[in-house]
Amino acid sequence: MLLIIFSIPAVQTSVAKKVTKALNDTYGTAISINKIQLKYNGNALIKEVYIADHHQDTLIYAQTVETSLLSIRSLIENEMPLGDIYLGAAKLYVKKYQGEENDNLYVFSQKFNTGKTGGTPFKLSASEVEIEDMHFKFIDEDLDTPEVINYHNLYIRAEDFDLDDVTITTQIKDLRFDADRDYHLRGLEADFKYNPDEIILKEMVLSTEHSVIRGDVYLDTRNDAFQDFNNLVKIDIDFDESKISTTDLQAFYAEFGAGEDILLSGKLQGTLNDFTVTDFDLTGLSNSRILGNVRFEQLLGDNSTFRINGDYRQLKTTYLDLTSLLPNILGNNLPPELVRLGTVDLTGTLNVSENTVYVKSNIQTDLGFLETDIDLRNTQNIQNASYVGMLRGEQFNMGRLLKVPELKNITFNVRVNGSGVEAETLDTRVEGVISSATYNNYTYRGITVAGNLQNPNFDGRLTVRDPNANFTFDGLIDVSEEIHTYDFTADIARIDLGKLNFLRDSSAVLKGKVVMDMRGTNIDDTGGVIAFSEASFENANDLYEFQDFVITSGFRRGIRTITMNSPDIISGQVSGVFKIGDVKALFQNAIGSLYTNYEPQTVTENQFMDFNIQIYSKIVEVLVPDVELEPDTFVRGSVVADDSDFKLTFRSPRIKAFGVMAEAINVRVDNKNPLFNAYVEADSIGSGVYGVSDFNLINVTLKDTLFIRSEFKGGPDKQDNFDLSFYHTINEENNSVVGFKRSSLRFKNNEWFLNEQDNKNNKIVFDNNFLDWDLKELTLSHDKERISLKGQVKDSTYKDIQTNFENVRLSHITPYIDSLDMRGLVNGNLDVLQKEGVYLPNSSVNIANFTINDILMGDLDLSIEGNESLTNYQVNTRLNNDDVEVLSALGTIDVGQENPSIDLDVQLRKLNMKAFSPLGGEVISKIRGLASGRATVTGDYRNPDVDGELLLREAGLAIPYLNTDYDFRGTARITLDDQEFRFGSVALVDTKYKTTGTLTGSISHQYFRDWEMDLDVNTDRLVVLDTEPDDFALYYGTAFISGEASLTGPTDELVIDVTATTQEGTVFKIPLSDTESFGDNSNIYFLSPEEKQARLDGEEVVIEEIKGLELNFDLEVTRDAEVEIVVDEVNGSTLKGRGAGYLLIQINTNGKFNMFGDFTPYSGTYNFRYSGVVQKQFNILPEGKISWDGNPTEALLDISAVYNTQANPSILLENPSINRKIPVNVIINLDGELIQPEITFDFEFPNTSSIVTSELAYRLDNRATRELQAFSLVTQGSFFSQSGIDAQSAAYGNLIETASGIFNDLLSDEDGKFNVGLDYVQADNRPDLQTSGRFGFTLSTQISKKVLINGKVGVPVGGISEQAVVGDVEVNFLLNEDGSLRATIFNRQTDIQFVARNNEGYTQGAGLSYSVDFNTFKELIQKIFKGKAREVEEEIKVIQPDSEIPYNGFDQ
Repeated sequence: MLLIIFSIPAVQTSVAKKVTKALNDTYGTAISINKIQLKYNGNALIKEVYIADHHQDTLIYAQTVETSLLSIRSLIENEMPLGDIYLGAAKLYVKKYQGEENDNLYVFSQKFNTGKTGGTPFKLSASEVEIEDMHFKFIDEDLDTPEVINYHNLYIRAEDFDLDDVTITTQIKDLRFDADRDYHLRGLEADFKYNPDEIILKEMVLSTEHSVIRGDVYLDTRNDAFQDFNNLVKIDIDFDESKISTTDLQAFYAEFGAGEDILLSGKLQGTLNDFTVTDFDLTGLSNSRILGNVRFEQLLGDNSTFRINGDYRQLKTTYLDLTSLLPNILGNNLPPELVRLGTVDLTGTLNVSENTVYVKSNIQTDLGFLETDIDLRNTQNIQNASYVGMLRGEQFNMGRLLKVPELKNITFNVRVNGSGVEAETLDTRVEGVISSATYNNYTYRGITVAGNLQNPNFDGRLTVRDPNANFTFDGLIDVSEEIHTYDFTADIARIDLGKLNFLRDSSAVLKGKVVMDMRGTNIDDTGGVIAFSEASFENANDLYEFQDFVITSGFRRGIRTITMNSPDIISGQVSGVFKIGDVKALFQNAIGSLYTNYEPQTVTENQFMDFNIQIYSKIVEVLVPDVELEPDTFVRGSVVADDSDFKLTFRSPRIKAFGVMAEAINVRVDNKNPLFNAYVEADSIGSGVYGVSDFNLINVTLKDTLFIRSEFKGGPDKQDNFDLSFYHTINEENNSVVGFKRSSLRFKNNEWFLNEQDNKNNKIVFDNNFLDWDLKELTLSHDKERISLKGQVKDSTYKDIQTNFENVRLSHITPYIDSLDMRGLVNGNLDVLQKEGVYLPNSSVNIANFTINDILMGDLDLSIEGNESLTNYQVNTRLNNDDVEVLSALGTIDVGQENPSIDLDVQLRKLNMKAFSPLGGEVISKIRGLASGRATVTGDYRNPDVDGELLLREAGLAIPYLNTDYDFRGTARITLDDQEFRFGSVALVDTKYKTTGTLTGSISHQYFRDWEMDLDVNTDRLVVLDTEPDDFALYYGTAFISGEASLTGPTDELVIDVTATTQEGTVFKIPLSDTESFGDNSNIYFLSPEEKQARLDGEEVVIEEIKGLELNFDLEVTRDAEVEIVVDEVNGSTLKGRGAGYLLIQINTNGKFNMFGDFTPYSGTYNFRYSGVVQKQFNILPEGKISWDGNPTEALLDISAVYNTQANPSILLENPSINRKIPVNVIINLDGELIQPEITFDFEFPNTSSIVTSELAYRLDNRATRELQAFSLVTQGSFFSQSGIDAQSAAYGNLIETASGIFNDLLSDEDGKFNVGLDYVQADNRPDLQTSGRFGFTLSTQISKKVLINGKVGVPVGGISEQAVVGDVEVNFLLNEDGSLRATIFNRQTDIQFVARNNEGYTQGAGLSYSVDFNTFKELIQKIFKGKAREVEEEIKVIQPDSEIPYNGFDQ
């Protein structure tokens, strides 16, 4: 019934009015309700609810409100439990009127508070609230911009809504709205609480179209904080894994870029204009992250005084990220060069304000590491920003930042104080150290800088202390004013332009002092002086010293004069009116004026130049090392712009440039001369491949054509003659045309004609840059032989050359090539096509009777044919000899791929290798044998893989330098594997001594150019040296070895290493010569005048090293080997012996000969000969040593040798009773260097009484006396007498001794057990001494191991007595093993002869002898009485086996 009643409209209206009247009357509110309708579910549907605020303006309006009043009693008790609430098309306009303390919503809520003490505050609750299509505004008329919030389309769905007095709490399940600032909330979930003191949102999840924010929010709004929300409302937000889009932020700050997502977490505390984010973790954009604590101040202020102070554990970003975040702010203000920093990762402090930046941090960038403590100001105008502080960098790529490709990494520590970060605005004071800086691929170290750097000026001091750049710059370079100033001094202690990569030289050291004082606005009006003093430049070629070099530039009456004055570099002057930039065009126009259709380049009018310059070689060699000029080279002439007048004279004694040398060059040019325009002559021009001489060229212009005539000779002996006529003109396309008239040339005694028919087609067309060439046709003919050439060339990537041969003799057209002579009759075509750097041949050539070095190889057919697309070529090459296909190569070349490839099947059948023997040069000769086999050639055709096998029969080779020749025994098998030729086990046998060895290893190549050997030879006995003496031989002899040898390295720098032991038959001879020659024994080097003068001044002349063969012999020398040193080649004096030792011998074909090690001779002789008359033999004593440490002639000797003779000692003893000759051993001791040893002499008197021996020792105690007597004994066979030397006796004695030596050799046996010889003792017939001579025989034999007989018998001759037969006989019986105990029977002449008697005196006897060696008397007693006799004998030096000899020589 109640529902029916409330469904009546009149009842609804009446009830609404009564309810609202009751509320209004009770609480003083202004509420109006149009209708209240009770629905069947018990809910009340209220329509058109309107609540006015205390200014009768709209506070709340709802078109539809649906709720349920759960308790009438609660309403009476000031509570309104509504259950579920629905509001549709609602409005909530919260306004704080101007001057009022509270907003209208607060005032409205307070009306329900009756103010009664103990009264119950108004409460409103609802289990669920849903508001749809609501408009919410908040206006504060005390603000400059009153409208704070304006939300449309507001939708709220909340649960457990509770309004308790002024406190609202609820669980917001969904909240959406559209704001007037163009941001849109698309969802909000939170536990919400609001009262005038605080706003709380717990577990908030706020969503927009692009962002999601999670966390807890607390706003402290006490003390009317809403009056200044930005500065008074304290915010405490704990963000948790939130995402914010810059698209949403644009509503709050329009300068944010769109579409960038930022992920963040952290705790925010403070007001909007002063808040701090702790534990800040922000990532986003492309490559940015922030970790740290950051304080933000005045972000929403109006006075542009914002500050962001951060203490960052990490601040990582990029230039692109920053400009994407704030494209208009940072994108327009950050220098674009910063993009090259890449990712910037900062740790430390960064404080940023509107116009300042302070950075104290470590920064890692893609360009390197930076450490900063710097304060920047005026950053809004970044180009003129000022700064002060410290900047340190480690391996920072400054070149990439500044776009200077030559500049790389820099390590520095500097203090800066200035402004400007771009080159145009730079103005700063820099002080500090640059530890390293890489420029032009060189790293400089030790740089100190202190000065003012103001683009483009530097005023200060720069010091570089680098091993290859040591200089100081001190002064001013100022180009900021209209008049530029250059006023500085550069003191260069050392700059190596080669090491610094400014020049291609391995070393190019510049030293000196440079003083510059010049002023001007540009290079065309700059005047002043540049002075170089005490300068020098040293490269691998020479040291160039420039004492003084002064360049002055001045103006007088509008005429500019540049004077250069240096006796070492260049001298002369250039004067006139000219611009430096137009100089090249002036000369081009002058030369081009010869042609009527030349289009001149535009230059300033009224320019002219006169020049007269003398160029010295030094400056050219310094600037262009490949060019050398002789002194007295000069160039003079003039050029006038307006009438293109050009005169030039150039003369030079010699020019060497880029491998071409020209001598006596004379060039004259005069473009207005009616007889000739240019004349060129040269005495000779050579390139190492082909040389010409008597060269001359003359030309003259007729109409628009330059006609040229040239004559010269060529060939090694000037046997070739050239007479060429050609012309040069410029066609309509402004390209050059060179055409050939009928010309003749005699080459290899055959007369050829170029354009014999004298047609107009023999010409070449090319552009001014010499890049594109068009060869119309060039024809060479000789009798019936004809060669034609045509084609095109476009820059360096395309060539199409077509050549045709008709009955051409191969020997007529091949150049003069040493070691290679090719013959045959050539017919066919040879076409070469190059596309993109790849050469594509296409040919069909036949060479009949193809001969190499007089060896007939057969008929050679070369056929290469390409397909239509020129991507694949068929190869068919065959060499036939007597119906035998000696060589065939069949397959394809494919150039359609990125890397052109080859696929050939190659077969050899008895290919005669002898034809290639001369190619071995001086290293290998007599290459011989027949090669057969098969191989496949595949892969990159420039460096293909060759796989297969070769068989060599009747093969061999020789090494001329060693004079050895080896055969390959049997069939040598060679395996081909990629770029290697591997030898299995090849048996070697030398052709002379038939010694043998085994060869293994490989020969490899790269691109068929860089050939390298890696061969090993093993042998038990093989000859490795067999050379004869000649005038320039450093050594010669025959060497047999057992051991191993290796041949390694490139073929032009082959190294042979031998580690072996000498074998029987080895004789190694070293001739010593006192002659001296310049250059190598196989090369002649001609000294230039400068080098000759340098040699006279004592300077070293450096000669380029010549490549060749290198040999290293590491030998164990045994007693089988004989070492002989030829001391005097003219007279035949030699020092030879056998012994043991270790020697390292280093030899090469360029004259190198080094020896290292020790040699201990066990036996040997020193044969001293002089002028064919003096012939003395010294026997070398054991225990000596010869040591080498480099130069063989500087060996250290420790050698003693003995010369055996007989002489009468009465001259020394002054005792006439002693008048017979006694045996004398002259011992010569050689110590020190081999060339100039220290020579001392000792004497021994065997078989002489101790009385005489002691007396003689006393007489010979003085060194000078010993030397005098030794010389006398060796040359005369007698002691020196004050009466002088008997020349007749000396000569006669030497002659007899020579004959005696020959007779002894005839009668003695080989093992030395039986020796019979002549014995002649010369008589003395001097006034002070007269003794008999003696002629007889000597006998030395060993009857058995225990019996030895020595004796001599003779007849006195030529003396005072010739009646008696004289002689000595001694028989020794060895009574023990070592022979120390002997029984002796003897008969000999007495030592003392009496002058008065005519007969000889004799002494006979028999006895026992026991020999003991001792050094002290104590040692003698010990050996005799303590049973040490046996030990004494055992301690006598015994010759050690070779393997036991200690090696103290060259350290391997």
